[in-house]
Amino acid sequence: MSSPDAPIPARRTFLRLALAGGATLALAGCFQPMYAEKTVTPAGQPLVEMMRQVEIVKIEGKLGNDLRNDLIFELTGGAGNPVGAPYKMFITVVTNSASSIVDTTSGLPQNRIIHVTANWRVVRAGEETKPPVLQGKSSGSASIDVSEQRFANWRATRDAESRAARMVVEQIRAQLAAYFINPPAPPAAPAAPAAKPPGT
Repeated sequence: MSSPDAPIPARRTFLRLALAGGATLALAGCFQPMYAEKTVTPAGQPLVEMMRQVEIVKIEGKLGNDLRNDLIFELTGGAGNPVGAPYKMFITVVTNSASSIVDTTSGLPQNRIIHVTANWRVVRAGEETKPPVLQGKSSGSASIDVSEQRFANWRATRDAESRAARMVVEQIRAQLAAYFINPPAPPAAPAAPAAKPPGT
């Protein structure tokens, strides 16, 4: 609380801070997250409902299966993979690693970067052979410290793959949400041919 005897510059600073805080609180209600329950897509459906209309097709490998389970949870809120959904998503997962720090004495890596990349496409159910309505590439990375113990390295690599896969899931979810919120305009119909004059 300011005192009447406080210096004028100090009181001005206090008033400015108070006004800035009030403006921040007033504007806080003007924004809503992309995934808010009230976000409605141009199709007239809530975004959360549109996200639940994408079936995630089985992905090979343990990492692919873990990524798939995480993505299903993120899109459906725990409701499970939808059956008979109007959209299907196909994903291929690739993982690789690269050494970022090498011991100059032993020549062995001390640190390794784990990369997880997912190439994905979304098609309408029953139109799997047609061009996708949406496709993309998402990736994530995580680092590990290399140990002399083989099991410790294996465990650390698995944990790093899981962290990188979480980044991939978040990217896919954001790209899918952006598509539903702002879908591309349908292609324009071809112009009708001009009528020929009579007698030609």
